[in-house]
Amino acid sequence: MKNVKLGLLVSVLSSSQAASQGSYELVWEDEFTGTQLDTQKWSYMIGDGTQYGNPGWGNNELQYYTDRELNAEVSGGSLKIIARQENFGGKPYTSARIRTIGNLDFMYGKVEAEMRLPSTTGIWPAFWMLPTNSPYGGWAAGGEIDIMESVNQADRIYGTIHHGGQWPNNVHTGGEYAPGTDFSQGFHTYTVEWDPDTIRWYVDGNLFRSLNRGNWYSTSAPDNDRAPFDHNFHLLLNCAVGGNFPGNPNGSSQFPQVYEINWVRVYQRMQEPFNGSPIVIPGVLEAEEFDEGYPGDAYSDCDIGNTGGAFRTDVDVDIEAIPGGGYNVGYMCPADWMEYTVDVQQAGDYTAIARVASQTSAGVFRLDIDGNDISGRVDVPNTGNWQVYTDVQFPITLPQGEHIMRLTNVGFSGDEFNIDSIEFVLKGGCLADVNGDGMLSPTDFTAWVSAFNANESECDQNGDGACTPTDFSAWISNFNAGC
Repeated sequence: MKNVKLGLLVSVLSSSQAASQGSYELVWEDEFTGTQLDTQKWSYMIGDGTQYGNPGWGNNELQYYTDRELNAEVSGGSLKIIARQENFGGKPYTSARIRTIGNLDFMYGKVEAEMRLPSTTGIWPAFWMLPTNSPYGGWAAGGEIDIMESVNQADRIYGTIHHGGQWPNNVHTGGEYAPGTDFSQGFHTYTVEWDPDTIRWYVDGNLFRSLNRGNWYSTSAPDNDRAPFDHNFHLLLNCAVGGNFPGNPNGSSQFPQVYEINWVRVYQRMQEPFNGSPIVIPGVLEAEEFDEGYPGDAYSDCDIGNTGGAFRTDVDVDIEAIPGGGYNVGYMCPADWMEYTVDVQQAGDYTAIARVASQTSAGVFRLDIDGNDISGRVDVPNTGNWQVYTDVQFPITLPQGEHIMRLTNVGFSGDEFNIDSIEFVLKGGCLADVNGDGMLSPTDFTAWVSAFNANESECDQNGDGACTPTDFSAWISNFNAGC
């Protein structure tokens, strides 16, 4: 999970983007099975907001939040946040407000809870998220994600984001779900899916609102389409009384009111191989088949979105079609990288053959295995056109087993290149098996001719990094030598 704090800092490696962002895995939960609130997961916020520089909690609310069991009771497998009508701390009502800051701070994922809501005029239960350390300024420039809000008679659910500038120059965007249900009569599941470019709201698995990055902004970062929802947030649960949204209780209001939470769970998409299977080595690594996962976990690109417009269009990496077939990762900027889960079936020394193109002065990349440099500097020449490819060979030693391989542009400003593939050939292996069927036969000659005509890496049989007629003689020698 990305930047999750579970007492200690833990780093673990949503829907139109599911195909490119991996499958969900549970990374944090509270089932409320004990007899008191778990303060390794939650902390109380106490008072009327004055202590936090926010009297009335910014909404002219009427409650005073406490840490008493009278207002926050864990029993029978659930948390009960109880709003009571009583004079306390200068306010006519009490309730509870808890948050995960310092214990659970995370970016992106699916958050859900099973809850039964209170229902009376003037009540305001909420399940929501705030930024932990906003780089964009105070509320709401740093963003707010309201997973579930209900006011008064619990006949509708609101899902909302707050963004824009710092108050009072903020705005909110969202929607409501009113299926004719009294949400105080039973438990329902409330969910938000928070992805880099999309936020979606569900009740009992029914999608009722979806927003994408074109629907939000931060005045502090006008050139960042993902701001302010691209940094760590934490969870909050509270039950307010009165205030700007619901209005205040009246003579018909009944107290106490109970906001009951059975469980809270957080999932994140995990980095995993593209299409579910590691890339087998010896073999060919297609550059566009990098791992599925969030940006910053499985890949990093200098701009948002796939500006190449081809294949895996929901990722940031720029992928474009190659004339004649296939795809490349295009215009890799300095510090851009992609990760690949690879399965090295035989340890040893390999010849790596990268098929690259560049219209700029040069390019430079490096390969790492599990964070260790294994290639050193690999130079990409100027081929004269972004779609004129050449093969660049370099030696590499690979350990057996499953590993994470990272390809990084380690050049400087202006050092950009396209990459189509990298072939890994075990030294002493069978270069003459051009069609890769594991045996030598006349069909390998046909495959070599095709590789020669297409100037593909398989043509290079003498290892000089070029595809020339001399490679035909080398292929004959390799064929006669056998595997």
